[in-house]
Amino acid sequence: MDIEFNISVNYHNDDWGDYLVSFPICSSATANDGVIPFGAVITAVTMEAYLGKVKARDGLSGETQITGLIDSDDTTPYVQNDNEIGFTLAHPGATYENQKATLIFKLTITGGGTKAFYGYPVNIKAA
Repeated sequence: MDIEFNISVNYHNDDWGDYLVSFPICSSATANDGVIPFGAVITAVTMEAYLGKVKARDGLSGETQITGLIDSDDTTPYVQNDNEIGFTLAHPGATYENQKATLIFKLTITGGGTKAFYGYPVNIKAA
């Protein structure tokens, strides 16, 4: 599942979150109406940010990771209501100004399974 964002991170303001993304849980064991299996919940999440539009693939070794975009001074990302992820962003600095980024949500679900979802674009504005 790709997530379409329209988030802008500006240098001189604090409009960096909290953002909340919902990952629907299937309504029954046979339904295909969610991205999380029926009866499962999100138990943990990690996030990474990469420069440009990154698509789901096996490896990220050729991509440029942006370590400063996800706010490390906050308690983000966090799981809320079993299927929602909250997070806060920060301006990553002049190197990435006027560029776009992709957020990758790596979810751990009940039973230890993992799923990754890609969100784009996050617009990084100039100072």
